[in-house]
Amino acid sequence: MKTNKYLIEALLFASYVLFGMSWAGGSAFIPQIMRELGLHDLAAGSHISNAVAAAKLLGTFVAAGILSRLMAKKAVALAMALMAVGALTPFVHSYPWLLLVRFLMGLGGALIIVYFAPIVMQWFEPGERPFVNGLNSVAFNVGTAAILFGLPAMLGWFRDWQTTLLAISLGSVACLGLWLVFGADGAQEKKPAADGTRHTLGQGLKERFNWLLAFTYSGTLSFYVILFSFYQNAGIQQAKFVVLAGLAGTVAGIWLARKMTRRLPLLRVSGLLQLLAVMGLHAQVWGWSDDAGLVTASALAAGFFIFLPITSLVTLAQEQAGMTPEKVAVTFSLFWFLSYLLATVSPYLFGLLVDLRHGDYGLAMAFATLLSSTFLLGSLLMRETREPAARQAAQSA
Repeated sequence: MKTNKYLIEALLFASYVLFGMSWAGGSAFIPQIMRELGLHDLAAGSHISNAVAAAKLLGTFVAAGILSRLMAKKAVALAMALMAVGALTPFVHSYPWLLLVRFLMGLGGALIIVYFAPIVMQWFEPGERPFVNGLNSVAFNVGTAAILFGLPAMLGWFRDWQTTLLAISLGSVACLGLWLVFGADGAQEKKPAADGTRHTLGQGLKERFNWLLAFTYSGTLSFYVILFSFYQNAGIQQAKFVVLAGLAGTVAGIWLARKMTRRLPLLRVSGLLQLLAVMGLHAQVWGWSDDAGLVTASALAAGFFIFLPITSLVTLAQEQAGMTPEKVAVTFSLFWFLSYLLATVSPYLFGLLVDLRHGDYGLAMAFATLLSSTFLLGSLLMRETREPAARQAAQSA
């Protein structure tokens, strides 16, 4: 049976959209889940969401090793099977078991997010990669937006939180079934390396580019997590506009990545405008302005410029000289592990700063602004080194 690369991409994209819906839905239903389990401690309830975040640290770190041993079809099947474990959530009536279910689901999501880049390299030509990279980068946002804006309609259809989460997870089960039928390994995976060795995480840690790539995105991801964890409590209700603007930014980013032959100018301009937008988002808290319109405009700009350069950032990594699907798997394993590591620690530090200032968010938001500056700083430190084939493909696209 001939494998259709577009079907492979559609299944990967759909699986991560559903993962985003399941994660965001589980977080949205924390009060109901706590009542179901008889929990009264909000800190304990927060672990329902944190279990997924913790799993992402482990999953992203081991993803490249799993991919190199199992190859794409089995590795992705494992990831999708773990995400489908979320279907057990409505049937679990024990807090420790619920955390385990959420952890396993998060582990599957972590594996998939690393596999996007090497699978795109395997199946798509250089000129096609910006579009597919952009599509993958927005998958989680699509899932989150579906929950943020569509949850009332879903509850109208399914009546309760249990059936709603079950329906989302059954979508993940369907993706797994289709992948087992239509998924495939890439041709390059079956070819051994010239010297018989594999590219390891240890080797990846020695490469300057991998550290710069992770540094560039880690602060932006941390800010994004903090935004949705704390900003509404701080009185910034416009935070939800970041999601909508992010969708528009991704579409524009895909178009620009296909038109531009150099990646770094877009990364640097976006990093600067992202930083300025984040500062505008804090204008009321810092006492700079009482204009709610400024905060709304800043939220829209922040979302747009956070997501505008992501397609080019991922494509830049794939275009590095000597890059192979195996090497890019290691690059993005480290990329996501280091990014999620900072994004896991940063919300705690943000909350600590608020507590130290007795509920004043000013200093904490200065910390969030500092985090969002890594995109600009990292892009200034990177160099534009590209494979000739990738450069020619971009010019002809």
